[in-house]
Amino acid sequence: MKFDSSIDFNIVQSILDSLPMEVYVLDRVRKIQWKNERISLLSQEESVFQSGKTPCYKEIFKRGGPCSNCPALRTLKSGRLEQTEIKSKHKGKSRHYLVTTAPLRKGREADETLIIETVQDITDQKKTEEALRSLNDFNKAIIDNAPVAIFTIDRDGKFMSVNPALAALSGLGAEAEEKLLRFNWLQNPYTVRCGLAEHIKKGLNGEPFELQDFPFTTYRGDQGQYIHLRGVPLKNKNGKAEGLLCIIEDNTEKVKAKIQSIQDVKTSVIGRLMTGVAHELNNPLATIAANSELACELFQGFKDGNAKKDEMIELREYLDVIQEQAFRCKNIIKDMIDLTKKKGFEVQEIDLNGCLNDLLKQINFKKLNIRLYKDIPPSIFHIKGDLNAVKQSFMNIFQNAVDAVGKREGGAIRIKVYPIDNTIKVEIEDNGVGIHDDLIDRIFEPFFSTKDAGKGVGLGLTLCYEFLNRMGGNIEVESKLGRGSLFKVTLPGYST
Repeated sequence: MKFDSSIDFNIVQSILDSLPMEVYVLDRVRKIQWKNERISLLSQEESVFQSGKTPCYKEIFKRGGPCSNCPALRTLKSGRLEQTEIKSKHKGKSRHYLVTTAPLRKGREADETLIIETVQDITDQKKTEEALRSLNDFNKAIIDNAPVAIFTIDRDGKFMSVNPALAALSGLGAEAEEKLLRFNWLQNPYTVRCGLAEHIKKGLNGEPFELQDFPFTTYRGDQGQYIHLRGVPLKNKNGKAEGLLCIIEDNTEKVKAKIQSIQDVKTSVIGRLMTGVAHELNNPLATIAANSELACELFQGFKDGNAKKDEMIELREYLDVIQEQAFRCKNIIKDMIDLTKKKGFEVQEIDLNGCLNDLLKQINFKKLNIRLYKDIPPSIFHIKGDLNAVKQSFMNIFQNAVDAVGKREGGAIRIKVYPIDNTIKVEIEDNGVGIHDDLIDRIFEPFFSTKDAGKGVGLGLTLCYEFLNRMGGNIEVESKLGRGSLFKVTLPGYST
């Protein structure tokens, strides 16, 4: 093969030999006229090359016939650069090559009889592409089949991607992708109205967030849906958030079940208190009945229409007692109804002394043959919290103590109240059955109970723990199996 005499052939040869690929010059029948001095990409060993004798497919790829979709033939027809990928095997291993062919030009004219062909090993690149493609397919399969809604939004709050679970959650079905992509979730009035927009803004500013049992308003304005939403900022290499990954799980049924369970516990507590309430109502009703009889007898003495002054005073006393006891009955019933209907928290000043004594009156310890020891100072300062939550919490603990003591001989419950700094400690101790060491760490778990079947759903202490924490207090327990339990409740003091 000859080159223009004005070009130093040694320089050209050095350049071609340094290229990270094999370079060939082919004639019209694809026989190799020249090649650069590189080890064969396929055989990884020097081959015996005879100029003009061996076709490219045999020399390069060790094949008995031409490659399919041969780029050299396409170059001969088109007169321009052509490319193709060729897969070949050598010693049981597959390799991928990028083959590029073009007419060999001498000066400004193309030689119609010669083709320059380059062969580059792209096996590692193909493996990387395949690994990335496989990983992408795997990730897409996970997202598409995930039982939770997964989607991304850009910095403006517009949807960039959605998965099928979001289509089901939104109620848009097959139209979800079409309707949601590029829809601005941040500016949706319902998103703003329910307060979600503020959390999304924080996420787009780089602050991850998680919302448990969030009361969500749909794009149609529907309420009553609860979601568990996690927002993860998508940051660039400089740490700036470019978007937000959102994961939503529909918790509506779970929240409704939780609300119903709490209501069931409240109802259960009320039901178990009915005996105590009946006993508490019986005393004022008996007093009302007795004073009514006395008042009626006094009226019988007013036959002539004349009433003495002392008799009128006596009648007034009877009526005052009747009125007082009637209001007492009314308040007892009102308290019980409030326990079942109250939903929100109303933080207020609470007379814990009076609250505990009122609750203890509702349990007939004498009839239950349980000794009650009270150490409740009358002048102890007030606490801060929700009255109904405090009542429910302590009534649950009292009832648990009563159940623990049961019909045990010498059953006793001790209640002690004392201040520590700006908090009040309440200790409720019983000498009942106690709790096994392996179970004591689980007693505040939802639906966990140490009682016999039918005696509780296992939510009483869970509610105590939740209520007390929401009020800034806490509850601890110490117990020994067969020796009883000690519950320690801490509540914040009320300060004006």
